[in-house]
Amino acid sequence: MCKTNRIKLIIVLFFAVAGAFVLFTNNAANRTAHAFSAGPPAGYTRAPGEEPEACAECHVNSDPGTGHLTLDVPQNYVPGQTYQITVSHANADQTRIRWGFELTALNDSDQKAGTLENLDNLTQVLNGQGPFPTRQYIEHTANGTFFGQRNGASWTFKWTAPPTDVGPVTFYVAGNQANGDGNTSGDNIYFTFATATSTAPTPDYAVTIAPSSRTATPGNSVTYNVQITPSAGFNGNVTLSASGLPAGASASFNPAPVTITDATAKTSTLSVTTSTSTPLGSFPLTINATSGALQHTASATLVVASPASADLSVTNTDSPDPVAVGTNLSYRIN
Repeated sequence: MCKTNRIKLIIVLFFAVAGAFVLFTNNAANRTAHAFSAGPPAGYTRAPGEEPEACAECHVNSDPGTGHLTLDVPQNYVPGQTYQITVSHANADQTRIRWGFELTALNDSDQKAGTLENLDNLTQVLNGQGPFPTRQYIEHTANGTFFGQRNGASWTFKWTAPPTDVGPVTFYVAGNQANGDGNTSGDNIYFTFATATSTAPTPDYAVTIAPSSRTATPGNSVTYNVQITPSAGFNGNVTLSASGLPAGASASFNPAPVTITDATAKTSTLSVTTSTSTPLGSFPLTINATSGALQHTASATLVVASPASADLSVTNTDSPDPVAVGTNLSYRIN
């Protein structure tokens, strides 16, 4: 073999070995910002502008395989809300024993859309890396390759939608279903994508009650504050009612109903009146709020106690203790 041919062979072997380190090796040498024990470099999802074949450029396999790569994302997103995203592999081929993926989320301008966040040690986030450092990626970790596991694997992580409507968001993902032999040959690479479109939040309201517990003696009354807080432009009347009242007790609201005309929260006073025949005990109350098809509840407790059980205690604390000569000493009596 001539010297020129030997040099060509050495170069070919060098690139073949280098390619084997793309998906299932320590890529610390390939990253400048972080060092991870596993996972491909940023930019291997086949998103616009990235390598057309992504991981398949090194993980060469002429057989497309029998596997599937699926991506579970919300059909619609509300700006600022957080969702769970799931990437899943499935393959009955028992030679597939190691799994991997990389995903990015982009708007119509192919820019980062929202924020990706891992939920466990099976995934990791890449920021400021690869050929598109303004994009964000999430991928498997060393633990997340599920080495030795057959039939499939999945990863779940969080995605927080952009704070404003940026139009459709497309999630691009590449996945590897590997034979685990440590080489790039014989691995199956799959690609898929899914799009979520923005939707306006549904007008709604929340109901809260304070305090959470009141104590009354038979024949007496107690009050609670019921607050209605609108969201996403909700307006209208909210009708209130109370259930769970003990025998001989009644409830009334003022105002009733609560009228919402803007984004300001409104409060209604709930008065619970007991009678001399109301039994003693602790009673969970449910406050029901209804406006058209929207229904919400809040919970509180009514304690009916005997007048003979009424009592008080006195505690006395001093500060500072010990006190230095010439300084003030304060007592607090509760």
